[in-house]
Amino acid sequence: MGLQITNCCFCIPLKAGVIIISLFMLFNGLLLTVAEVLSFKLYMQDKGLKEVSNEHSIAVTFEIIMIAIDAFYTLGAAFGLCAVIFSKKYRMLKLYSTFGFIVAGIQFLFSISAIVSSIVYRCAEGENSYVCNKMNSYRLPYKIVVGICSILLTVYFSLVISAYARRKKEKEVAAVRYLNESSDQTNHNFV
Repeated sequence: MGLQITNCCFCIPLKAGVIIISLFMLFNGLLLTVAEVLSFKLYMQDKGLKEVSNEHSIAVTFEIIMIAIDAFYTLGAAFGLCAVIFSKKYRMLKLYSTFGFIVAGIQFLFSISAIVSSIVYRCAEGENSYVCNKMNSYRLPYKIVVGICSILLTVYFSLVISAYARRKKEKEVAAVRYLNESSDQTNHNFV
């Protein structure tokens, strides 16, 4: 039928695994958001309003987009944590599962773009080409390994969240089926 995930990391029950994943995603999202906000603040202090160029506009736009994505990631993780702990319905977990797959897609795009930019990046004129090329040769394998690991981990997290949501749905359907069958039997007993 397909891949059936019954435990998180082979030994942790699904609900506990999804809570751990949600806490990890929440902490990671908060850390990324704070880092991006501080980076943006430092960049704006460094550049000030004296230099408004096309490069400056692109950098500011990129920082704002990254802050928005990190905030979305953090809010989604917080929503997921609340859905896992407090929700008794499948629908909330389905939304969280969808969020997980969206995050996996975004992570895939970011990782691939980081790898491609490392391959394409050339040292600027005037830079020490030996040092620059040496640094790029060290950076590329690191970005490839980190990118692939990030993609795999995010996809696995999404699959675990989806498996928990699917299990919750199966329990809801079984409960409704049991209630319908038991009420049918009760009505026949009265007739």
